[in-house]
Amino acid sequence: MKWWALRPKAVIPLTTASTSRAHVAHAPLRRLSEAALSACGDGELLALFAAEARGALALDAVEISGAAEPGATAVGHVAATARTLALDAARIAPELGPALAARLAAAAALLVPLAWAGDVRHVAILGRRGALPWTPDEILIAETLANQAALGLARLESEHRRVVQAERDAALARAAHALNVSLELQAVLDTLAREAGLAVGGAVSGVYLVDDDGAALATAGHNVPDEWFGYRLEVGEGIAGQVLADGRPVTTSDYLDEMTLPGHSVLPGVRSGVGVPMRWNGELRGALSIGFLDHRMVAAEDLHVLEAIADLAVVACHNAEAYDDVRTAASTDALTGLLNHGAMQVRVREEIARAAREEQPLCCVLIDLDDFKRVNDELGHPAGDALLRRVADALRAEVRPYDQVARYGGDEFVLVLPGSAEHAARAVAERVRARVHSGAPRGQDGPMGDCSIGVSAWERGMSADDLLAAADRALLLAKRTGKGRVAVANPDAEEELARLQHSDGSPAAVQALAAAIDARDDYTHGHSEQVVRLATSVAMLLGLTRETVERVGHAALLHDVGKLAIPFEILRKDGTLDDAEWNVMAQHPVIGEGILRRLPQLAPIAPIVRHEHEHWDGSGYPDGLAGAQIPIGSRIILACDAYVAMIARRPYRRALRRSAAVGELRARAGTQFDPEVVAALLDVLGSG
Repeated sequence: MKWWALRPKAVIPLTTASTSRAHVAHAPLRRLSEAALSACGDGELLALFAAEARGALALDAVEISGAAEPGATAVGHVAATARTLALDAARIAPELGPALAARLAAAAALLVPLAWAGDVRHVAILGRRGALPWTPDEILIAETLANQAALGLARLESEHRRVVQAERDAALARAAHALNVSLELQAVLDTLAREAGLAVGGAVSGVYLVDDDGAALATAGHNVPDEWFGYRLEVGEGIAGQVLADGRPVTTSDYLDEMTLPGHSVLPGVRSGVGVPMRWNGELRGALSIGFLDHRMVAAEDLHVLEAIADLAVVACHNAEAYDDVRTAASTDALTGLLNHGAMQVRVREEIARAAREEQPLCCVLIDLDDFKRVNDELGHPAGDALLRRVADALRAEVRPYDQVARYGGDEFVLVLPGSAEHAARAVAERVRARVHSGAPRGQDGPMGDCSIGVSAWERGMSADDLLAAADRALLLAKRTGKGRVAVANPDAEEELARLQHSDGSPAAVQALAAAIDARDDYTHGHSEQVVRLATSVAMLLGLTRETVERVGHAALLHDVGKLAIPFEILRKDGTLDDAEWNVMAQHPVIGEGILRRLPQLAPIAPIVRHEHEHWDGSGYPDGLAGAQIPIGSRIILACDAYVAMIARRPYRRALRRSAAVGELRARAGTQFDPEVVAALLDVLGSG
């Protein structure tokens, strides 16, 4: 009860007898004062109060009651008025109730309030068998002892609150840290369930997220049985369902009687609990629920802690969803919704690791649309985009949920089939080919947009690049033997492909010229091969057609072919070239173009080689072209060649660190290099 309504009592002067009584009470008061400062618990202090009151007042019995004792109207009166009340023998049983009166067994009783912070928390009931009335100094001593005990109890309560608050603060700090460790939504929710339960001492805790149909799905839990996960809770059922129904926190000290129970209980033993809502992006998205195995009142402070933790989790959930959206966008082809080139590279490595670990088969299927350029040229780019989307839908229809599907390049697609042997992969490839053929658009000369397919089977020791390269070789065989067919990578296919390549002079001519360049300039040995690998990867990442990627690769291998005509002393000179020497060296792209134009099979790559030193801002040579005037292959080779040159040691300078070379690429994007090419190259290098 509140103190503001109480009037101070008049001071009663002590008589000689009172002085003697006060002297008797001095030692108990001193001991109780010391205990008020040092006692470790309420029970210890109340027991000492009872003992000292017995001694100081010659009592026969002491009872400590709560402020609301059932059937004891006198206790309620003292709690309401915060004033001491004396009872004679006739009033004890009616006003204390028969049970308490029997325990007291007294002819006179004195009820003294123990109060602090404006409320009566306990009532001390002092009893003696003699029927003598209570004297004023006895009442004063009793009240003084009670006040001293109340001071100690107030101190203990304050310390308990401080400890509890420190624990709550620590729980909040721990939750704030734990909730920011991961950007995975499930990990965030798991952490929320664990930390929320620990913060308030819950036996079980769970997070329910609102499903598309409005029900709550048990998503993350702590100390819950396995069958709890995935349980669908209807709105209004249980604590979490009530939170979702009202959009407000819910507490219950009697779960079984106060809550609408779910149709199937998966958390037996819960007797009380608390739930708080979770909102982000302006919507009620879920509920956090904590259950206790005993009947308890949930303190307001505990509710505030749970709301604070839930608020922290909401921020983490929002961040996790945003991160997932960005990650999905970064790994998804915008046109088809399939995985993109970079994401598929990662998935292939993951599936190879799994196949090796579990000793399971694994196959790769590489699909290339035949004559895709004709679709764009004759029907327009919207028709080409529509065809790519139809092919993507056809691939999704033919694979299992755990197969991987990607748009690998401009008109190339990849399937990775875990657990599929070669014959099963070929069957999938044939179904894909038939489905794509049936949906191919018609052009001026009939259907177009058919596909050729290469299939490769993983063998122990093969890397991701090996598996994809094998499928690419099989695809090349399918393209060179009439298109619109499926070829499987095996020794027979390699032998047939070798015969075809022998009859087609361009690959042999490329290798012959590359060998001549290596023999002429030691620096180019290995350098051109690095440029080829980077350039073809960048070309695929930019979505160029298969034929264009192949031309870029050949041009990258032969981009220094003009150096065959540069004097040996200039090529091998240690140090910087003078102006005259530089003018000679600057002719090598033009010379290279002339060499390639003399070979009909290599003439298509001659313009790429001529312009591979042109700069995006027009400051390059030999023709000063700028921007999109420069062939895309030339722009790709320029950036890749520059990167490989920067990280290579030369006689006149040290090699740059990889990070420094990447910094140079970024710095020169938009001046020397095409910004889109640089962005793609950085992705290939893993520095995007």
